[in-house]
Amino acid sequence: YRVDRKIGVGGFGLPMHRSRIGEEVALKLIYIGSDYPQVLRVEKETYDTLSGGVGIPRVRWYGQECDFYVLVHDLLGPSLEDLFNYCGRTFSLKTILLLAERHKDVGGRHQTT
Repeated sequence: YRVDRKIGVGGFGLPMHRSRIGEEVALKLIYIGSDYPQVLRVEKETYDTLSGGVGIPRVRWYGQECDFYVLVHDLLGPSLEDLFNYCGRTFSLKTILLLAERHKDVGGRHQTT
């Protein structure tokens, strides 16, 4: 793999784009000494719970590398921020409602009754 570029700014980690021939993945790093080093582990566990769902990335690897916890997962496409920038940093009401509906569907999938 090689690190190609930063693909966003996460709330807790640093999302990066990595690639090798024919394969692109997202790489998230969080410093071990940060205030919330467990965030990536929880994200990995969430992806594992939701695995197989539409729009849920497959986790390729999670672990410690030097001074960082690292989560590697499938790169699904442009980030929400990429799309927001593409749209001139304005979403239509329709887009916002579609995103809210999608969020509700994904969020409800792992709730217990």
